[in-house]
Amino acid sequence: MVACRSTPPAPTPKPPQLEPRPVAVEAATRREFAVPTGPSSLVVAADGLVWTDIAGSIWTMPADGGTPKELTNQHTHAFAFHAVLAGDRVLVTTKRDLYAVTLPDTVRAIDAKLAEQPEEAVADDQAVYVTLFKRNEIMRVELDGHARTLTSFPRGVLAIHGDTLFIASYSAGVLEAMPKAGGTAKKLAGGFVRPTAIAADDTYAFVYTEKDKTLHRVVLATGEVTTLATELVNADDVVLDGDSVYTVSWDHPARLLRIPKSGGPPRVLANDLRTPRSLVIAGAYVWLVDRDRNAILRIPK
Repeated sequence: MVACRSTPPAPTPKPPQLEPRPVAVEAATRREFAVPTGPSSLVVAADGLVWTDIAGSIWTMPADGGTPKELTNQHTHAFAFHAVLAGDRVLVTTKRDLYAVTLPDTVRAIDAKLAEQPEEAVADDQAVYVTLFKRNEIMRVELDGHARTLTSFPRGVLAIHGDTLFIASYSAGVLEAMPKAGGTAKKLAGGFVRPTAIAADDTYAFVYTEKDKTLHRVVLATGEVTTLATELVNADDVVLDGDSVYTVSWDHPARLLRIPKSGGPPRVLANDLRTPRSLVIAGAYVWLVDRDRNAILRIPK
Protein backbone atom coordinates (compact mmCIF):
# COMPACT_ATOMS: atom_id res chain seq x y z
CA MET A 1 0.00 0.00 0.00
CA VAL A 2 1.52 3.33 -0.95
CA ALA A 3 1.38 6.28 1.40
CA CYS A 4 -0.70 9.29 0.40
CA ARG A 5 0.34 12.87 0.96
CA SER A 6 -2.12 15.71 1.09
CA THR A 7 0.47 18.36 1.94
CA PRO A 8 3.82 19.25 0.34
CA PRO A 9 6.77 17.11 1.49
CA ALA A 10 9.15 18.43 4.11
CA PRO A 11 11.98 20.48 2.58
CA THR A 12 15.18 18.63 1.80
CA PRO A 13 18.69 20.03 1.58
CA LYS A 14 19.20 22.01 -1.58
CA PRO A 15 21.22 20.01 -4.10
CA PRO A 16 24.32 21.40 -5.75
CA GLN A 17 23.56 24.10 -8.29
CA LEU A 18 24.38 23.55 -11.93
CA GLU A 19 27.77 24.94 -12.80
CA PRO A 20 28.73 26.08 -16.28
CA ARG A 21 30.94 23.45 -17.88
CA PRO A 22 32.34 22.90 -21.35
CA VAL A 23 30.49 20.59 -23.69
CA ALA A 24 31.33 17.17 -22.31
CA VAL A 25 31.31 15.18 -25.55
CA GLU A 26 33.88 14.28 -28.12
CA ALA A 27 33.51 16.37 -31.24
CA ALA A 28 34.11 13.32 -33.43
CA THR A 29 31.10 11.40 -32.06
CA ARG A 30 28.49 14.13 -31.71
CA ARG A 31 26.49 14.69 -34.88
CA GLU A 32 24.11 17.43 -35.94
CA PHE A 33 21.70 16.91 -38.82
CA ALA A 34 20.34 20.01 -40.54
CA VAL A 35 16.65 19.84 -41.49
CA PRO A 36 14.57 22.24 -43.62
CA THR A 37 12.21 23.50 -40.88
CA GLY A 38 12.12 23.66 -37.11
CA PRO A 39 11.55 20.12 -35.75
CA SER A 40 9.25 19.67 -32.76
CA SER A 41 8.82 15.95 -31.94
CA LEU A 42 11.14 13.06 -32.76
CA VAL A 43 11.20 9.25 -32.62
CA VAL A 44 14.09 6.95 -33.52
CA ALA A 45 12.63 3.92 -35.29
CA ALA A 46 14.39 0.82 -36.61
CA ASP A 47 14.17 2.14 -40.16
CA GLY A 48 15.21 5.71 -39.45
CA LEU A 49 14.18 9.01 -37.88
CA VAL A 50 10.61 10.30 -37.96
CA TRP A 51 9.72 13.78 -36.74
CA THR A 52 7.12 16.50 -36.93
CA ASP A 53 7.89 20.17 -37.48
CA ILE A 54 6.41 23.49 -36.40
CA ALA A 55 4.39 23.66 -39.64
CA GLY A 56 2.58 20.39 -38.83
CA SER A 57 4.42 18.21 -41.37
CA ILE A 58 5.81 14.69 -40.90
CA TRP A 59 9.38 14.04 -42.06
CA THR A 60 11.81 11.13 -42.18
CA MET A 61 15.44 10.39 -43.01
CA PRO A 62 17.99 7.63 -42.27
CA ALA A 63 19.36 7.65 -38.72
CA ASP A 64 22.91 8.05 -40.04
CA GLY A 65 21.98 11.12 -42.07
CA GLY A 66 20.80 11.78 -45.58
CA THR A 67 18.22 13.88 -47.36
CA PRO A 68 15.10 14.63 -45.26
CA LYS A 69 11.87 13.51 -46.93
CA GLU A 70 8.54 15.23 -46.25
CA LEU A 71 5.74 12.66 -45.88
CA THR A 72 2.83 15.01 -45.12
CA ASN A 73 2.04 18.70 -44.96
CA GLN A 74 -1.01 20.83 -44.20
CA HIS A 75 -2.10 20.69 -47.83
CA THR A 76 -2.17 16.89 -48.03
CA HIS A 77 -3.03 15.90 -44.45
CA ALA A 78 -4.23 17.42 -41.19
CA PHE A 79 -1.72 19.14 -38.89
CA ALA A 80 0.66 16.62 -37.28
CA PHE A 81 1.66 17.25 -33.66
CA HIS A 82 3.45 14.63 -31.56
CA ALA A 83 5.27 11.47 -32.68
CA VAL A 84 5.45 8.37 -30.45
CA LEU A 85 6.96 4.92 -30.85
CA ALA A 86 4.47 2.12 -30.11
CA GLY A 87 6.59 -1.00 -30.13
CA ASP A 88 7.99 -1.00 -33.65
CA ARG A 89 5.27 1.28 -35.02
CA VAL A 90 5.39 5.05 -35.37
CA LEU A 91 2.20 6.99 -34.59
CA VAL A 92 1.66 10.73 -34.77
CA THR A 93 -1.13 12.69 -33.12
CA THR A 94 -3.30 14.86 -35.32
CA LYS A 95 -6.71 16.54 -35.10
CA ARG A 96 -8.98 14.09 -33.20
CA ASP A 97 -6.99 11.13 -34.52
CA LEU A 98 -3.56 9.55 -34.96
CA TYR A 99 -1.54 8.77 -38.08
CA ALA A 100 0.26 5.44 -38.48
CA VAL A 101 3.56 5.96 -40.32
CA THR A 102 5.06 3.05 -42.25
CA LEU A 103 8.45 3.82 -43.72
CA PRO A 104 9.55 4.62 -46.30
CA ASP A 105 6.55 6.80 -47.18
CA THR A 106 3.09 5.55 -46.09
CA VAL A 107 0.92 7.61 -43.72
CA ARG A 108 -2.68 6.68 -42.87
CA ALA A 109 -5.20 7.78 -40.23
CA ILE A 110 -6.22 5.04 -37.77
CA ASP A 111 -9.72 6.55 -37.37
CA ALA A 112 -9.70 6.88 -33.57
CA LYS A 113 -12.63 9.36 -33.58
CA LEU A 114 -11.42 11.26 -30.52
CA ALA A 115 -13.68 13.93 -29.00
CA GLU A 116 -10.93 16.55 -29.16
CA GLN A 117 -7.35 17.08 -30.25
CA PRO A 118 -4.89 14.86 -28.36
CA GLU A 119 -2.30 16.73 -26.29
CA GLU A 120 -0.10 14.51 -24.10
CA ALA A 121 0.78 11.17 -25.74
CA VAL A 122 2.80 8.17 -24.56
CA ALA A 123 2.82 4.64 -25.97
CA ASP A 124 3.77 1.01 -25.46
CA ASP A 125 3.63 -1.87 -27.93
CA GLN A 126 -0.14 -2.24 -27.47
CA ALA A 127 -1.65 1.24 -27.36
CA VAL A 128 -1.21 5.01 -27.23
CA TYR A 129 -2.38 6.88 -24.14
CA VAL A 130 -3.51 10.48 -24.64
CA THR A 131 -5.01 13.46 -22.90
CA LEU A 132 -7.43 15.69 -24.81
CA PHE A 133 -7.46 19.45 -25.32
CA LYS A 134 -9.61 21.21 -22.67
CA ARG A 135 -11.02 17.88 -21.46
CA ASN A 136 -10.23 15.69 -18.46
CA GLU A 137 -10.39 12.27 -20.12
CA ILE A 138 -7.33 10.02 -20.22
CA MET A 139 -7.81 7.82 -23.31
CA ARG A 140 -6.33 4.48 -24.34
CA VAL A 141 -6.18 4.20 -28.13
CA GLU A 142 -5.48 0.73 -29.51
CA LEU A 143 -3.27 0.46 -32.56
CA ASP A 144 -6.32 -0.46 -34.65
CA GLY A 145 -7.97 2.87 -33.72
CA HIS A 146 -10.38 1.68 -31.00
CA ALA A 147 -10.41 4.27 -28.20
CA ARG A 148 -11.84 4.21 -24.68
CA THR A 149 -11.68 6.36 -21.58
CA LEU A 150 -9.52 5.05 -18.72
CA THR A 151 -10.16 7.78 -16.16
CA SER A 152 -10.91 11.46 -15.67
CA PHE A 153 -8.03 13.59 -14.47
CA PRO A 154 -7.56 17.38 -14.67
CA ARG A 155 -4.77 18.55 -17.00
CA GLY A 156 -2.92 15.25 -16.98
CA VAL A 157 0.76 14.65 -17.69
CA LEU A 158 1.55 11.02 -18.60
CA ALA A 159 4.25 8.34 -18.36
CA ILE A 160 4.32 4.54 -18.70
CA HIS A 161 6.44 1.92 -17.02
CA GLY A 162 5.65 -1.78 -17.23
CA ASP A 163 1.93 -2.31 -16.70
CA THR A 164 1.43 1.05 -14.99
CA LEU A 165 0.26 4.40 -16.30
CA PHE A 166 1.52 7.34 -14.21
CA ILE A 167 -0.49 10.56 -14.24
CA ALA A 168 0.41 13.93 -12.72
CA SER A 169 -2.09 16.78 -12.62
CA TYR A 170 -0.74 20.15 -13.72
CA SER A 171 -3.55 21.93 -11.87
CA ALA A 172 -4.03 19.73 -8.78
CA GLY A 173 -0.35 18.90 -8.18
CA VAL A 174 -0.88 15.20 -7.42
CA LEU A 175 0.80 12.09 -8.81
CA GLU A 176 -1.24 8.91 -9.29
CA ALA A 177 -0.66 5.45 -10.74
CA MET A 178 -3.16 3.10 -12.34
CA PRO A 179 -3.10 -0.09 -14.43
CA LYS A 180 -2.60 0.88 -18.05
CA ALA A 181 -5.40 -1.48 -19.05
CA GLY A 182 -7.79 0.41 -16.76
CA GLY A 183 -8.72 0.16 -13.10
CA THR A 184 -8.45 2.07 -9.83
CA ALA A 185 -5.90 4.85 -9.56
CA LYS A 186 -3.76 5.22 -6.41
CA LYS A 187 -2.33 8.48 -5.17
CA LEU A 188 1.46 8.35 -4.78
CA ALA A 189 2.31 11.90 -3.69
CA GLY A 190 1.03 15.47 -3.76
CA GLY A 191 2.05 19.06 -3.25
CA PHE A 192 3.71 19.47 -6.65
CA VAL A 193 3.49 22.92 -8.19
CA ARG A 194 2.62 22.68 -11.89
CA PRO A 195 4.17 19.38 -12.99
CA THR A 196 4.89 19.23 -16.72
CA ALA A 197 6.96 16.03 -17.11
CA ILE A 198 7.18 12.63 -15.43
CA ALA A 199 9.05 9.35 -15.90
CA ALA A 200 9.17 6.16 -13.84
CA ASP A 201 11.08 2.94 -13.24
CA ASP A 202 10.54 0.00 -10.86
CA THR A 203 11.42 2.05 -7.76
CA TYR A 204 10.87 5.73 -8.43
CA ALA A 205 8.83 8.28 -10.29
CA PHE A 206 10.55 11.49 -11.37
CA VAL A 207 8.47 14.66 -11.59
CA TYR A 208 9.52 18.03 -13.01
CA THR A 209 7.60 21.08 -11.79
CA GLU A 210 7.86 24.26 -13.84
CA LYS A 211 6.76 26.72 -11.12
CA ASP A 212 9.78 26.03 -8.90
CA LYS A 213 12.02 24.68 -11.70
CA THR A 214 12.67 21.48 -9.75
CA LEU A 215 13.15 17.78 -10.52
CA HIS A 216 11.69 15.57 -7.76
CA ARG A 217 12.19 11.86 -7.05
CA VAL A 218 9.23 9.93 -5.56
CA VAL A 219 9.65 6.53 -3.89
CA LEU A 220 6.80 4.45 -5.30
CA ALA A 221 6.48 2.27 -2.20
CA THR A 222 6.22 5.09 0.36
CA GLY A 223 5.51 8.36 -1.44
CA GLU A 224 8.69 9.92 -0.02
CA VAL A 225 9.74 12.92 -2.13
CA THR A 226 13.35 14.09 -2.59
CA THR A 227 14.67 17.03 -4.59
CA LEU A 228 17.19 15.92 -7.22
CA ALA A 229 17.94 19.19 -9.03
CA THR A 230 16.83 22.81 -9.03
CA GLU A 231 17.03 25.81 -11.37
CA LEU A 232 15.95 23.75 -14.38
CA VAL A 233 14.17 25.92 -16.95
CA ASN A 234 11.51 24.32 -19.20
CA ALA A 235 12.70 20.80 -18.39
CA ASP A 236 9.59 19.37 -20.03
CA ASP A 237 11.32 16.19 -21.22
CA VAL A 238 12.46 13.67 -18.59
CA VAL A 239 13.91 10.38 -19.84
CA LEU A 240 15.41 7.51 -17.82
CA ASP A 241 18.27 5.23 -18.79
CA GLY A 242 20.18 2.98 -16.41
CA ASP A 243 21.11 4.92 -13.28
CA SER A 244 20.53 8.33 -14.83
CA VAL A 245 17.83 10.87 -15.56
CA TYR A 246 18.25 12.92 -18.74
CA THR A 247 16.64 16.32 -19.18
CA VAL A 248 17.28 19.80 -20.55
CA SER A 249 17.35 23.28 -19.09
CA TRP A 250 16.54 26.28 -21.27
CA ASP A 251 19.27 28.54 -19.97
CA HIS A 252 21.13 30.91 -22.30
CA PRO A 253 22.35 28.81 -24.00
CA ALA A 254 20.27 25.75 -23.10
CA ARG A 255 21.85 22.56 -21.74
CA LEU A 256 21.44 18.79 -21.96
CA LEU A 257 21.92 17.23 -18.51
CA ARG A 258 22.49 13.78 -17.03
CA ILE A 259 21.46 13.54 -13.36
CA PRO A 260 22.15 10.52 -11.11
CA LYS A 261 18.95 8.86 -9.87
CA SER A 262 20.65 8.47 -6.50
CA GLY A 263 21.38 12.20 -6.28
CA GLY A 264 24.47 14.28 -6.88
CA PRO A 265 25.69 17.00 -9.22
CA PRO A 266 24.27 16.94 -12.77
CA ARG A 267 26.68 16.43 -15.63
CA VAL A 268 26.39 18.75 -18.62
CA LEU A 269 26.48 16.81 -21.88
CA ALA A 270 25.92 19.83 -24.12
CA ASN A 271 25.72 23.54 -23.30
CA ASP A 272 25.26 25.15 -26.72
CA LEU A 273 21.57 24.48 -27.44
CA ARG A 274 18.76 26.95 -28.15
CA THR A 275 15.36 25.26 -27.95
CA PRO A 276 15.88 21.56 -27.16
CA ARG A 277 12.91 19.21 -27.15
CA SER A 278 11.87 15.58 -27.52
CA LEU A 279 14.68 13.61 -25.84
CA VAL A 280 15.08 10.02 -27.01
CA ILE A 281 17.58 7.42 -25.75
CA ALA A 282 18.61 4.97 -28.47
CA GLY A 283 21.67 2.79 -28.05
CA ALA A 284 24.66 4.82 -26.89
CA TYR A 285 23.12 8.17 -27.76
CA VAL A 286 20.72 10.85 -26.66
CA TRP A 287 18.74 12.23 -29.58
CA LEU A 288 16.90 15.55 -29.44
CA VAL A 289 15.65 18.32 -31.66
CA ASP A 290 16.80 21.93 -31.52
CA ARG A 291 13.86 23.78 -33.05
CA ASP A 292 15.34 27.24 -33.63
CA ARG A 293 18.49 25.83 -35.21
CA ASN A 294 16.52 23.58 -37.61
CA ALA A 295 18.55 20.66 -36.33
CA ILE A 296 18.38 17.12 -34.97
CA LEU A 297 21.26 16.24 -32.64
CA ARG A 298 22.82 12.91 -31.67
CA ILE A 299 24.96 13.18 -28.52
CA PRO A 300 26.78 10.38 -26.67
CA LYS A 301 24.99 9.68 -23.41
